[in-house]
Amino acid sequence: MSDGMRHELKFYLPISMIDQIRPLIDGHVQHDPYCAKQPNQNYTVRSIYYDSVDLHFYHEKIDSVKTRRKLRVRTYNTHNSDSIAFVEIKRKFGRVGCKDRLMLPLGKVDHAMNGVKPEEVLGENPSFGDRSVLGKIRFLLNMKRLHPVVLVTYDREAFVGRRDTTVRVTFDRNIRSLLNPTMEQMFEEESLIQFEDHQFVLELKFDEAMPTWMAALIRKLNLSSESYSKYCTGIDVWLQNPNNEAGAAKALEAEG
Repeated sequence: MSDGMRHELKFYLPISMIDQIRPLIDGHVQHDPYCAKQPNQNYTVRSIYYDSVDLHFYHEKIDSVKTRRKLRVRTYNTHNSDSIAFVEIKRKFGRVGCKDRLMLPLGKVDHAMNGVKPEEVLGENPSFGDRSVLGKIRFLLNMKRLHPVVLVTYDREAFVGRRDTTVRVTFDRNIRSLLNPTMEQMFEEESLIQFEDHQFVLELKFDEAMPTWMAALIRKLNLSSESYSKYCTGIDVWLQNPNNEAGAAKALEAEG
């Protein structure tokens, strides 16, 4: 499945500002259906990002390359027998993004990444769209010789527009990471380093024109959009921890 182009704005803010933002968005958004079902109206996002040995995608972001992409495997909450994962190629063109997404049972992700016949990954008679996305994923894996580089985990509170459900607002906090994960460590918690506890990431997403209430929110709070990357920061927190022996060892492995 391929998503259309979306505008994405990110703001890196003190966590205390959440209480300022809530009343300004309350009349325009509501918790998304998945979030509304959770006990605390938030859920845990778990993503393993792939990159080359020389961290090609990482350096594209650091160097502010306007047109770039990344490959990740994403799932949610805690592991169970019905866990679903999304294998995604996310493309960015400045502040506009789109993604190719393949939804699979978590247990089939390794098959998707390791060249197993498409029918064994996607089932009999897969759609043209799924076969196409699987082909793109495998081409990118082989061309760049990608491997898992970092697991980024965080707690998300997500909202959708009351009138237009393509409009999304998310609060991402308690962001943490693990360098050089295996797929079996997707739900790991004990070894992660938390790197955002007093800050959170506000994301505003919309398809076409920015809603007027969203523009008013930015003006009222004098917000400045930032080029913040959970992926890059998730790597940096390990590379910048020389006093953490495990972190230093993993950092050396990541560099090469």
